[in-house]
Amino acid sequence: MASQNRQQILMQKARQAATFDPYKLTCILHNGEETAKKRREAFRRVEEAMGTADQSKLPAIYANTEREAIYLQGVEAGTAAFVDGIRYSHDFFYGLDQRYTLSNCTPYGLHYMMFIPTIELQGSIEQIEYWVPVAKQGKICGCYCQTELAHGTFVRGIETTATLDTDNDEFIVNSPTLTSAKFWPGAMASSCTHGILMARLVIREKDHGVHPFIIPLRNVDNFKPVQGVEFGDLGMKMGYNGTTNGYALFSGLRIPRNHLLMGHAKVHRDGTYVPAPHDKTAYLTMLHARSTIAAGAGFKLAQAATIATRYSVVREQGAGISDGSEMSIIHHRSQNFRLFTIIARTYAIHFTRNTLGKLEKGLKHISSTHDYSSMGLDHVLLAGFKAWNTQVAADGAEDARKSCGGHGFVLTSGLPSIVAEATAPATFEGENYVMYQQVGRYLLKCWKNVKMGKQIDSRLGVIREAFTRLQVQQQEGCKASRTEFLNPNIQCAIFSHRAFRLLNQCSEFLENAERKGESAADAFNNNLMEIIAAARAYIELLVLQDFINGVESTRATDPAIYAALSRLRSLFALTTITHPQSYDAISFVEDQHLNASQMRDIRHCINDLLDELLPDAIALTDGWDFTDASLCSAIGQYDGNVYETLMSWTRQMPINRGMERGGGTCEEAWIKWIKPALSPELRGKL
Repeated sequence: MASQNRQQILMQKARQAATFDPYKLTCILHNGEETAKKRREAFRRVEEAMGTADQSKLPAIYANTEREAIYLQGVEAGTAAFVDGIRYSHDFFYGLDQRYTLSNCTPYGLHYMMFIPTIELQGSIEQIEYWVPVAKQGKICGCYCQTELAHGTFVRGIETTATLDTDNDEFIVNSPTLTSAKFWPGAMASSCTHGILMARLVIREKDHGVHPFIIPLRNVDNFKPVQGVEFGDLGMKMGYNGTTNGYALFSGLRIPRNHLLMGHAKVHRDGTYVPAPHDKTAYLTMLHARSTIAAGAGFKLAQAATIATRYSVVREQGAGISDGSEMSIIHHRSQNFRLFTIIARTYAIHFTRNTLGKLEKGLKHISSTHDYSSMGLDHVLLAGFKAWNTQVAADGAEDARKSCGGHGFVLTSGLPSIVAEATAPATFEGENYVMYQQVGRYLLKCWKNVKMGKQIDSRLGVIREAFTRLQVQQQEGCKASRTEFLNPNIQCAIFSHRAFRLLNQCSEFLENAERKGESAADAFNNNLMEIIAAARAYIELLVLQDFINGVESTRATDPAIYAALSRLRSLFALTTITHPQSYDAISFVEDQHLNASQMRDIRHCINDLLDELLPDAIALTDGWDFTDASLCSAIGQYDGNVYETLMSWTRQMPINRGMERGGGTCEEAWIKWIKPALSPELRGKL
């Protein structure tokens, strides 16, 4: 056995310092040991099929960087995961791919993430029985075509039309304007046989709004595009280049009438239109997608945290306190504060999956029972969690990259691609500021109803309680001190006070504006930043509550894991109050609910938590069970062999291999540009 280098020794020591077994944490994070083992096997099979397990080789994603080559890598990876799921009957790669990126990064991702769920949520029984089996058996591959060149989050503005031809019992699909071109749908450009098309339903010149249709895109036998569709790829993006996000223009594409998904709205043979019982049923798929996106956001952030933590263990820099020798940078307070804040947020996002799972079940209940009573709040909560989770993941991944210094900027660190992949979900399926607007609008409506003595969703009884409490205790500040701030009930009370104080404040702003004669729309827009802050504060309260409940569920499983996660939960809550990058941190103190002395107590608690968490830094990131191949990071290697891997991959870069073949010279650069620039004649003129 080869001797270990300095970095591997540091990693081994850090791993041995843990207070708990990270595999037990893995089993908690992945819903039990049986599932954790099956996941490992699935990842092993896919990585073997792709040839990515050998970390001595430069990963293909860093070697082949031309557009078509990257797409072909995506097809290869997606196929391996797609086939493995069918062959071994599992859904591990439905929402995330083999690198824990949202699966729409591969040509097959939207097939499971949106195509099949749309049919299940919005199709009739007959349509579900026909389409879902052929889709799950891999006989067709589908995507989801909603976003247009000029319309994204504003779904009602979609321009693509599907006009009923009653004579032939068909819909005719057209793109009436350039701006109606479908623009951005993943995999649409070159990888799918079918798609879910969101288009305006037109019958006898009457527009019935946006509805979902199943459309053919390519012949399943020869993969040629069907008549009436023009396709193209958008080109290189910040990330997700393993799939072909594309554009499509429709010109007279004909589809049978029964390709309109009729689980809710219906069109009969004679052209009679039967509307859905609820006007938001067309958005069920989008809500499902937001649930998947929100649940998956934590994995990308966890990957960034894992790489940054491992690198921070083996990177030595700065004089140590005792003997002046260099020490691992994770021991510097600024570094462990950044890292543990990020790690805490990965777990905060993860534990929102409990609520997201309930909301997902709620969508299925709506679809099967046609009981739409819960849809308003479900929509708002999914919008809020999507916004909070994805923004925190995007911001945290970028901070993790920065914490690795210059090595975090090079592609082979894995961090630039992780940052890009974490950033994209903050935009698609609803831009986050728009999501918070929707949350704020709904909460303000509920707050107004409570003030007027009207009914609200029974799940929001906390709003009624908060309204009553604020009328009595508006001036009463928090009474906690010192280590009392580690109490989850006190943390929850602080977050609750902030959320509902801001909501009440926004309500008063709007009432005052309307008394002055402003329209409701102008009043809302003029106070929008305060409304967004209140919405974000409310969602952050729900996140903390989920974190508290999630940690509590581990108490009986393993006391050591429970203790470590409790520290993380407290760190999340307290750094949200004090962190200089925390959104709206001032709202915790602007009404003197917390005073200066209490803020000092909170900072002392944070310092103690960081010291207590330090031995578990590696274990808390190992718990996610990322393989080296899934991280694809030279500086995030499990064994700590960072510098040797980084140099090995660098030497294997195509440009370096090319110069090696040219005797250490890039001939073309020398002959065409450098040599003429260095000529005596040119130098004489300078």
